[in-house]
Amino acid sequence: MNFSKVEVLRFIIIKIFFISFFFGCKKIIVSKNKLTFSDCKVFIEGELFTGEFETYQSNKYILSKVKKGVLKSEKTFMNEKLLTEKSFNFCNKGYQIIFNPDGKLNSEGYFLENNRIGLWKYYIKDSMYTIQY
Repeated sequence: MNFSKVEVLRFIIIKIFFISFFFGCKKIIVSKNKLTFSDCKVFIEGELFTGEFETYQSNKYILSKVKKGVLKSEKTFMNEKLLTEKSFNFCNKGYQIIFNPDGKLNSEGYFLENNRIGLWKYYIKDSMYTIQY
């Protein structure tokens, strides 16, 4: 009799674990207009936001990731092709990688408020060029 109780208990615990794992790992992407931005922090309903939000700009789709109210990364797509990847290490400051429409690496470097700073690398045909900003 004790053996069956243990099996039933084990079965229930495993089911609860899988259900919580499934719902806990489910990603929710919210629209940017549901968020509030203040002093480089992202809020949803007055609380710091963690998750992903999306933005549409004409023919571009932007997917941004936020952790504890801080923007961590941003990817821009056009026609389902990746155009840019940005990783943020501070408000409006980070590292950007730009791809050609055919998916090949075009350029990369640091940015501050959408301006290039520092050393940028440009990849043209089989060569790499650098420019200091």
